[in-house]
Amino acid sequence: MAILSESTIVKENKEVTIYKLLNDSSTKDTSSTAVDVLDASALTLLVETGTGVSAGAVTLEAARTSDYSGTWASLTTVKTDAASTTFMATVDDGDTIGSGVPYVRANISTGITGGTIDVYLIVTR
Repeated sequence: MAILSESTIVKENKEVTIYKLLNDSSTKDTSSTAVDVLDASALTLLVETGTGVSAGAVTLEAARTSDYSGTWASLTTVKTDAASTTFMATVDDGDTIGSGVPYVRANISTGITGGTIDVYLIVTR
């Protein structure tokens, strides 16, 4: 799976890149492409739910390599318990990313019930 879209803005000496990682997804254990975030100061997992969504969860996971085949470390999880809603969770320098884990991905850790979701990663550098 590839990164679906990417846009970057720079404001006040900070670069913010938004990656679209999953589109119209719902199946448990669907994982996005890994994103290199070694130089990030903050990561935000943003999940937009579609009509009918009533349950599910997406986890932001980290690993040392982009093609790691084992169990990735969990950084944060967003529960998706309402339709047509935006959910977010942020991890920053004071949290796990300060340890220098270079790659993250989004993973549907609990199948999405009643609809589909779109998933974005917002990386602040």
